[in-house]
Amino acid sequence: LHGKQHSCPTRRSSDLMKDNPDMEIVACQVADFDRAKGMSVMENILQANPEIDGLYAANDEMLLGALEAMEAAGRTDEIVKIGCDAIDDTLDAMKAGKVDATIAEPPFFLGKAILNTAYDYLEGKQVEPYVILDNQLVTQDTVDSLVTKE
Repeated sequence: LHGKQHSCPTRRSSDLMKDNPDMEIVACQVADFDRAKGMSVMENILQANPEIDGLYAANDEMLLGALEAMEAAGRTDEIVKIGCDAIDDTLDAMKAGKVDATIAEPPFFLGKAILNTAYDYLEGKQVEPYVILDNQLVTQDTVDSLVTKE
């Protein structure tokens, strides 16, 4: 599930597909970073595809909506579910065994980096043109040790 139109991976996925010829992407749909839309889009994907091995959602809100659709369809156990952002609801779902992984890009640290950069800029300091935050794959094994806030 992707957030915006035209954001479905192309070059990276084609490289991935070359390295994994047995892999097939059955759908790449937009859900506007929205939980309700993630649920609706996933309902349609589930109806159209009797076999799905995995789901990657570009943010956790869409993942959680998709999870609701999978639960309603009774298909949660057959699909590996990975999101992005490590929001509290997703971490809770991981601890409950409902989500397999998320990529931690906690909004708290994004906001902090934005505010610190803006402050430095307003103080006349030199700022980098890009601020790149670290991210971390969070799995069932690491979810309890993840820090998402200070």
